[in-house]
Amino acid sequence: MNGSPLVSILVPMRNEAHNVQGMVQALKRQSYSSIEVFFLDDESTDGTTEALAVATLGDSRLNVVQGAPKPDGWIGKVFACHQLSQHATGDYLLFLDADVRIEETAVSDVLALMQRKKLGLVSGFSRFLLPTFLNKLLVPLQHFIVLFHLPMVFARWSNWPPATAAHGGFMFFERGAYDSIGGHASVWSNIVEDVAISKQIKKQGHKMWLLNITEFVSCTMYDSDRDVWTGFSKNIFNGLGRSVPLALGISFFYGVFYVSPLFLASAAFIGDRPEWLIPYALISLQAFVVYLTTREPRHLAFFIPFSALAFIALLLYAMTRSLKGHQVEWKGRFYG
Repeated sequence: MNGSPLVSILVPMRNEAHNVQGMVQALKRQSYSSIEVFFLDDESTDGTTEALAVATLGDSRLNVVQGAPKPDGWIGKVFACHQLSQHATGDYLLFLDADVRIEETAVSDVLALMQRKKLGLVSGFSRFLLPTFLNKLLVPLQHFIVLFHLPMVFARWSNWPPATAAHGGFMFFERGAYDSIGGHASVWSNIVEDVAISKQIKKQGHKMWLLNITEFVSCTMYDSDRDVWTGFSKNIFNGLGRSVPLALGISFFYGVFYVSPLFLASAAFIGDRPEWLIPYALISLQAFVVYLTTREPRHLAFFIPFSALAFIALLLYAMTRSLKGHQVEWKGRFYG
């Protein structure tokens, strides 16, 4: 595509008043000029509406849309993104979460890559800002799990749908690819919509790249430990297809390979067996390389057994609640 294609930047917001100013300022600083921005105020009750009105005043590129009531069965964020896509007129669509901050050249750099490689979708896991204890244990583990189980090269060059990972906080579509799958309406009831829509992109034969975006995208996913636990418990078991054998298998695997080395290391000092330190050293080195690559605090690598233990506890908790029919409340909506 020649010239400067229009990029529509689309941001769903539900009770995100504390994120409005930071998000708007980040978008105003973009070096790429051919953009339009739509914020969707998704029935907020915390002052988001007023904050958006003030922050977007005087900039014709910034538009605020009032969200319609969510139809039965739709996932709230998915419906918000669907509405945003109907307002967008761009050749490319960049969906961002409200807690994401992009650097000045983010749009231009990723757009250039997409044009050069003829990509239908680019997604990636940002550099995470970690204000609380559970943030530090669980949030960077996303990088670790994705890079360990799904190497970037495999995710990029394989169109096999299971070889797919994505993060809904940063989804950059070529408009034709997005429209060819029916957009977000094609995953209207899927709680893990980012991976689901990425699989649809691959099924239609479009190229999707998982990119290391930590150099130019940052995100504070959760502000409190409670939010960390609730947010992840909403998605983690659903992300495994609600498969009990898979959840138990993963729990066993991480228990054996990433929790037990901590006990071996402890026993090494008691029993004067320094060779028992080797498993702990190896998993710490593995985590260190991942966190170095993804610009996360490197010292967290030495806490990888505790991260794995928290991950197992979270997965088993989410599985148990789901099997009992309990729902998770998130921003005033309930998810099964």
